[in-house]
Amino acid sequence: MQATPPTSTQSFWKVFAALGLLIILCCLGIVCYSAGLFFVVDRDISLISTPTLNLACTDTTCLNVCIRQLPEFEIAPLGNNRAELAKRVGGIELARYKLNEETDQLTNVVRPTVVEYLEPYQADTNLHYRIWDYYTKIFPNVPELHLSYMTVYVDASESNHAARIGDLGGQWRLYVNLLAFVSPEATLEILTHEYGHMLTLNRTQLQNTKNEYRWDRKQEEFDKMQAICGSRFFTGHDCTTEKSYLNAFGNRFWTSEVYNDWVKIFLETDHDAEAYNTEQDKFYAKYSNQFIRTYAAASPREDIAESWTRFVLSPKPIGTSIADQKILFFYEYPELVQMRTNIIRNICQLAVDQK
Repeated sequence: MQATPPTSTQSFWKVFAALGLLIILCCLGIVCYSAGLFFVVDRDISLISTPTLNLACTDTTCLNVCIRQLPEFEIAPLGNNRAELAKRVGGIELARYKLNEETDQLTNVVRPTVVEYLEPYQADTNLHYRIWDYYTKIFPNVPELHLSYMTVYVDASESNHAARIGDLGGQWRLYVNLLAFVSPEATLEILTHEYGHMLTLNRTQLQNTKNEYRWDRKQEEFDKMQAICGSRFFTGHDCTTEKSYLNAFGNRFWTSEVYNDWVKIFLETDHDAEAYNTEQDKFYAKYSNQFIRTYAAASPREDIAESWTRFVLSPKPIGTSIADQKILFFYEYPELVQMRTNIIRNICQLAVDQK
């Protein structure tokens, strides 16, 4: 007897059943594998792979891996003493250090008496030296960018700064507020910003106008000083040199209406902190697409330092906003691109050294 050929309906259900069985078997396999992996890993954590530190790192993908490998910062909590410290505008100095140029060793030269609750911060010299190492081992150390001193302090007031940099006749001093150094990420951002100031405000970048660094200028005085600069950009305090980064940056991004609006705030409101902050917020709101963040709008000096920081620590932007163009500005200088690469690699080397 000849077999009856299967109908199309019967064939469909056979295929459907076979596929269903295959799917069930696959699901059971995945469940069993996951359970087995959990059982093994629970007893041997070394089986979990960890990102590899790449000392040839040149981009922010591997940079982030390196940063995650850096040990965390441990800062003693202020607790109820924060309110008391916040009343001290400018903070309280804990220690001063000087680099011995012959031995290349950092030496404590001043250790003032402090209130009892700040003694743990003052005594944590390992943290002080760690911050110094971050700066001196990561960033290029050339004569015009050579760090010679460091002052450590704590400041919890509303007007506090994470850090600042000062040029003492060609010898740079770094001031660090320990309360801001809470993580490797924060530390790298702060120090990269300050290095940006050294890079753009050193003696090769600014003309020595021998004027006092103060904010209470009058329009007449401002105009007179600006006229001295001619076509070179005037920062509000100094004339830039013709081939300086800030001259090119300022003449490209701080022109006409933006510059004039900032000068008005700079001259008319800085004697009143509250009025200044209010006007500064309005200024940023008006030109928000031109700045990396609010602080960048404080001045051309801060703008170029903030843009530099983003250039070093972030991926190359693909946008077209003026804020993006300010980051892309640094890519026009081969020496800065190479410096960025060296900084990234030094961060990765530091991560290896501290493991």
